[in-house]
Amino acid sequence: MTSLENALSMTVLELSDYDETAEALSQLGRLNKQLAEQMALDIVHHDKGDEHLQASAFETLYSMSLHKGIELIRHPPEHLNSATLSAMIECTTVDSGIAAEHPEVLEAAKILKETIRHLDAAKAHRIKDAIDWFQETYPDI
Repeated sequence: MTSLENALSMTVLELSDYDETAEALSQLGRLNKQLAEQMALDIVHHDKGDEHLQASAFETLYSMSLHKGIELIRHPPEHLNSATLSAMIECTTVDSGIAAEHPEVLEAAKILKETIRHLDAAKAHRIKDAIDWFQETYPDI
């Protein structure tokens, strides 16, 4: 591991400033994809930081590994918060154009559609814009 990778990973581990942590994780993803994926999964699975950091960690993971991002949609953490769910919905919506070549994107959309159906009203209202965009993009699933 290079000294830069080490410094970035320490920033992520410290979790002292969530914006700085998210940026360090993103930079680490460009330098050491495997380490960044592990750290992103750790943040989301173990409820580290706030919900916005967890959402950012999911987005970083999804951008580095479509497969791992979709696995997280298939098997979300028990404590899935609104911001992370919104990030999942938005990533899947953005990738609707590649669903024909990547059927796992459509599978993830179906899972998210079911998750949306079971949301309580307060959570659904909080992420209404993401849900509306998703439903416009995937009207037939």
